Amino acid sequence: MASRPRTLLESGHEAEWARLNAEKRKALTPPPDTPIGELLRRGQALSSQATGLLRAVDHANEHPRP
Repeated sequence: MASRPRTLLESGHEAEWARLNAEKRKALTPPPDTPIGELLRRGQALSSQATGLLRAVDHANEHPRP
């Protein structure tokens, strides 16, 4: 019987997830000298994405698939 491959989704990989999350956080955190205008642009883009996601969820709740 073939064994199935192990994945990071199984328990016991908490340290690896912590490392990956720290790398992602570092990559996504803007440097301290980022201009205010750029920070505002990024914030507005995130707000727009969040609004779109909320609309999609509301639409799915109003029109469930059979």
